[in-house]
Amino acid sequence: MSGIGESIPNPINGLTYAPEWAGTNVYLACCEVGQGLDELYPEEWNLVSASAPLRRRTFASGRYCARAALAEAGLPAVPLLRATDGAVVWPEGVIGSVSHTNEWAVAAVAIRDMSDALSLGVDLERIQELGAGVLKLVATAGERAELAQAGSEDWQATALFSLKESLYKCLRPVCGRFIEFAEVEISDIVSGRPRVSLQSDDLANLFEPSALNLRMAVTPGHVFTLAWLRTG
Repeated sequence: MSGIGESIPNPINGLTYAPEWAGTNVYLACCEVGQGLDELYPEEWNLVSASAPLRRRTFASGRYCARAALAEAGLPAVPLLRATDGAVVWPEGVIGSVSHTNEWAVAAVAIRDMSDALSLGVDLERIQELGAGVLKLVATAGERAELAQAGSEDWQATALFSLKESLYKCLRPVCGRFIEFAEVEISDIVSGRPRVSLQSDDLANLFEPSALNLRMAVTPGHVFTLAWLRTG
């Protein structure tokens, strides 16, 4: 290892065993990128054997975290293959999501019968400046105005991007398509209690905003976010 873990703390430290933070029975796991490369199942290795070294490392660490989260939920280790859209194929009755930076990987899983989550998404981002061009691409006019009023600190813009990534991962399996950045608007990021409103008729007809739950944690160097769609 490169010693990254000594200089950059675990980005979900303190949240790993905290379903009360999530608000539902979600299991979290995190590891440094590079772990799990020797523990891939043959079927998984076949998915990335021709990929660049970094891609193999991030893929392996994502699977390593996913199996660690499944173990916390009391489930056995199994190969975790890839759907045609790139998402993880989870065991029957399990929902989950994986994310990574170049240094850290995280995974979140839930058992449908033991949580109120129908679908979930997780995202991890290094805190960094998002240029005006990127913000214009990912943020609505209302979101940009709120960021500007709050002072546009780097963590705030990073959190906005991360929350949208978690939301897209959460909603895509249910609505069956990619979701555009402008189709959701997130407010109250600075308060730490973000809220979502649906900007497209398509999403508004499918989901009640009150059924969408967002959580975020700002840790040294990172923003970690979780989104889940409640059942019922």
